[in-house]
Amino acid sequence: MIKFKRGTNKSQFTPYLRSLVLNIIFYRYQVISQILIPTDFSSAAWQATKLGVELARVNDATLNMLHIIPTVSRFSNDKHIQHLPEKLDQIGTQMDELSKELVNGWKVPVENFVLPGNVEDTMLRFIQERKYDLVIIGVNSHGTNNDLGSHANRVIERCSVPVLVVPNQVRSNGALAS
Repeated sequence: MIKFKRGTNKSQFTPYLRSLVLNIIFYRYQVISQILIPTDFSSAAWQATKLGVELARVNDATLNMLHIIPTVSRFSNDKHIQHLPEKLDQIGTQMDELSKELVNGWKVPVENFVLPGNVEDTMLRFIQERKYDLVIIGVNSHGTNNDLGSHANRVIERCSVPVLVVPNQVRSNGALAS
Protein backbone atom coordinates (compact mmCIF):
# COMPACT_ATOMS: atom_id res chain seq x y z
CA MET A 1 0.00 0.00 0.00
CA ILE A 2 1.29 3.42 -0.90
CA LYS A 3 1.11 6.03 1.86
CA PHE A 4 1.21 9.71 1.04
CA LYS A 5 2.66 12.42 3.25
CA ARG A 6 0.41 15.28 4.23
CA GLY A 7 0.18 17.90 1.54
CA THR A 8 1.18 15.49 -1.22
CA ASN A 9 -0.92 15.73 -4.35
CA LYS A 10 -1.99 12.13 -4.99
CA SER A 11 -2.84 12.86 -8.63
CA GLN A 12 0.83 13.47 -9.41
CA PHE A 13 1.48 9.78 -8.73
CA THR A 14 -1.23 8.55 -11.13
CA PRO A 15 0.96 8.52 -14.28
CA TYR A 16 3.73 6.72 -12.42
CA LEU A 17 1.37 4.09 -11.03
CA ARG A 18 -0.28 3.55 -14.43
CA SER A 19 3.13 3.08 -16.02
CA LEU A 20 4.25 0.75 -13.25
CA VAL A 21 1.14 -1.43 -13.49
CA LEU A 22 1.36 -1.68 -17.28
CA ASN A 23 5.02 -2.60 -17.11
CA ILE A 24 4.34 -5.30 -14.53
CA ILE A 25 1.41 -6.76 -16.43
CA PHE A 26 2.69 -6.54 -19.98
CA TYR A 27 6.46 -6.14 -19.96
CA ARG A 28 7.50 -8.61 -17.32
CA TYR A 29 5.04 -11.44 -17.70
CA GLN A 30 4.08 -11.50 -21.34
CA VAL A 31 6.01 -10.76 -24.45
CA ILE A 32 4.10 -8.36 -26.63
CA SER A 33 5.37 -8.09 -30.15
CA GLN A 34 2.15 -7.41 -32.09
CA ILE A 35 -0.53 -4.96 -30.95
CA LEU A 36 -3.77 -4.47 -32.88
CA ILE A 37 -5.75 -1.25 -32.70
CA PRO A 38 -9.03 -1.18 -34.60
CA THR A 39 -9.75 2.37 -35.68
CA ASP A 40 -12.71 4.29 -36.97
CA PHE A 41 -10.74 7.57 -36.72
CA SER A 42 -12.80 8.68 -33.69
CA SER A 43 -11.43 10.40 -30.58
CA ALA A 44 -11.84 7.09 -28.73
CA ALA A 45 -9.74 5.28 -31.34
CA TRP A 46 -7.12 8.03 -31.05
CA GLN A 47 -6.91 7.51 -27.28
CA ALA A 48 -6.41 3.78 -27.87
CA THR A 49 -3.74 4.57 -30.48
CA LYS A 50 -1.80 6.80 -28.08
CA LEU A 51 -1.83 4.10 -25.42
CA GLY A 52 -0.84 1.52 -28.03
CA VAL A 53 2.11 3.68 -29.10
CA GLU A 54 3.41 3.79 -25.53
CA LEU A 55 3.03 0.03 -25.09
CA ALA A 56 4.69 -0.60 -28.46
CA ARG A 57 7.63 1.61 -27.47
CA VAL A 58 8.07 -0.10 -24.10
CA ASN A 59 7.86 -3.57 -25.62
CA ASP A 60 9.57 -2.95 -28.97
CA ALA A 61 6.34 -4.11 -30.56
CA THR A 62 4.73 -3.42 -33.91
CA LEU A 63 1.51 -1.45 -33.95
CA ASN A 64 -1.12 -2.79 -36.35
CA MET A 65 -3.93 -0.45 -37.32
CA LEU A 66 -7.14 -1.99 -38.66
CA HIS A 67 -10.13 -0.30 -40.21
CA ILE A 68 -13.09 -2.38 -41.30
CA ILE A 69 -15.50 -0.97 -43.83
CA PRO A 70 -18.89 -2.50 -43.07
CA THR A 71 -20.36 -4.17 -46.12
CA VAL A 72 -23.66 -4.87 -44.38
CA SER A 73 -25.38 -2.52 -42.01
CA ARG A 74 -28.89 -2.13 -40.76
CA PHE A 75 -28.59 1.54 -41.73
CA SER A 76 -27.36 1.02 -45.28
CA ASN A 77 -28.66 -0.16 -48.60
CA ASP A 78 -27.04 -1.69 -51.69
CA LYS A 79 -25.49 1.69 -52.63
CA HIS A 80 -23.10 1.22 -49.70
CA ILE A 81 -21.56 -1.84 -51.37
CA GLN A 82 -21.39 -0.21 -54.81
CA HIS A 83 -18.98 2.44 -53.48
CA LEU A 84 -16.75 -0.05 -51.66
CA PRO A 85 -13.69 0.23 -53.98
CA GLU A 86 -13.72 4.02 -53.62
CA LYS A 87 -14.00 3.74 -49.84
CA LEU A 88 -11.15 1.23 -49.67
CA ASP A 89 -8.86 3.68 -51.50
CA GLN A 90 -10.00 6.65 -49.40
CA ILE A 91 -9.56 4.84 -46.08
CA GLY A 92 -6.23 3.41 -47.26
CA THR A 93 -4.98 6.96 -47.80
CA GLN A 94 -6.18 8.02 -44.32
CA MET A 95 -4.45 5.00 -42.79
CA ASP A 96 -1.20 5.82 -44.61
CA GLU A 97 -1.29 9.38 -43.26
CA LEU A 98 -1.90 8.10 -39.73
CA SER A 99 0.97 5.64 -40.04
CA LYS A 100 3.38 8.30 -41.25
CA GLU A 101 2.49 10.43 -38.24
CA LEU A 102 3.07 7.52 -35.84
CA VAL A 103 6.33 6.43 -37.46
CA ASN A 104 7.78 9.93 -37.83
CA GLY A 105 6.49 11.32 -34.54
CA TRP A 106 6.92 8.37 -32.23
CA LYS A 107 9.29 6.05 -34.07
CA VAL A 108 6.98 3.07 -33.79
CA PRO A 109 6.72 0.46 -36.55
CA VAL A 110 3.20 0.44 -37.98
CA GLU A 111 1.30 -1.82 -40.34
CA ASN A 112 -2.06 -0.83 -41.84
CA PHE A 113 -4.96 -3.02 -42.81
CA VAL A 114 -8.25 -1.99 -44.42
CA LEU A 115 -10.79 -4.76 -44.86
CA PRO A 116 -14.42 -4.94 -45.95
CA GLY A 117 -16.90 -7.07 -44.05
CA ASN A 118 -18.96 -7.50 -40.92
CA VAL A 119 -17.08 -5.55 -38.23
CA GLU A 120 -17.05 -8.13 -35.42
CA ASP A 121 -16.62 -11.25 -37.54
CA THR A 122 -13.93 -9.74 -39.74
CA MET A 123 -12.03 -8.36 -36.75
CA LEU A 124 -12.16 -11.62 -34.80
CA ARG A 125 -11.09 -13.67 -37.81
CA PHE A 126 -8.24 -11.22 -38.46
CA ILE A 127 -7.08 -11.43 -34.82
CA GLN A 128 -7.13 -15.22 -34.92
CA GLU A 129 -5.26 -15.45 -38.23
CA ARG A 130 -2.55 -12.94 -37.30
CA LYS A 131 -2.07 -14.16 -33.70
CA TYR A 132 -1.93 -10.78 -31.97
CA ASP A 133 -0.68 -10.47 -28.41
CA LEU A 134 -2.98 -7.61 -27.44
CA VAL A 135 -5.96 -5.74 -28.87
CA ILE A 136 -6.60 -2.16 -27.74
CA ILE A 137 -10.08 -0.81 -28.42
CA GLY A 138 -11.14 2.78 -27.89
CA VAL A 139 -14.73 3.20 -26.79
CA ASN A 140 -17.00 6.20 -26.61
CA SER A 141 -18.23 6.55 -23.06
CA HIS A 142 -21.46 8.49 -22.93
CA GLY A 143 -23.54 9.15 -19.87
CA THR A 144 -22.99 7.82 -16.37
CA ASN A 145 -23.23 4.10 -17.06
CA ASN A 146 -20.27 4.00 -19.53
CA ASP A 147 -21.84 1.24 -21.62
CA LEU A 148 -19.57 -0.07 -24.34
CA GLY A 149 -20.68 -0.06 -27.94
CA SER A 150 -22.07 -3.22 -29.46
CA HIS A 151 -18.95 -3.89 -31.57
CA ALA A 152 -16.65 -3.61 -28.55
CA ASN A 153 -18.89 -5.83 -26.42
CA ARG A 154 -19.03 -8.60 -29.00
CA VAL A 155 -15.30 -8.47 -29.68
CA ILE A 156 -14.48 -8.65 -25.97
CA GLU A 157 -16.86 -11.57 -25.47
CA ARG A 158 -15.48 -13.60 -28.36
CA CYS A 159 -11.82 -12.57 -28.59
CA SER A 160 -9.11 -15.16 -27.95
CA VAL A 161 -6.44 -12.63 -26.86
CA PRO A 162 -6.40 -9.95 -24.14
CA VAL A 163 -8.41 -6.83 -24.97
CA LEU A 164 -7.60 -3.49 -23.37
CA VAL A 165 -10.50 -1.02 -23.44
CA VAL A 166 -9.67 2.70 -23.46
CA PRO A 167 -12.36 5.37 -22.93
CA ASN A 168 -12.46 8.38 -25.23
CA GLN A 169 -11.92 10.78 -22.37
CA VAL A 170 -8.70 9.66 -20.71
CA ARG A 171 -7.50 12.04 -18.04
CA SER A 172 -3.75 12.03 -17.53
CA ASN A 173 -0.88 14.21 -16.45
CA GLY A 174 1.34 13.36 -19.40
CA ALA A 175 1.80 9.65 -18.94
CA LEU A 176 0.74 6.83 -21.19
CA ALA A 177 -2.46 8.12 -22.73
CA SER A 178 -2.04 11.84 -22.40
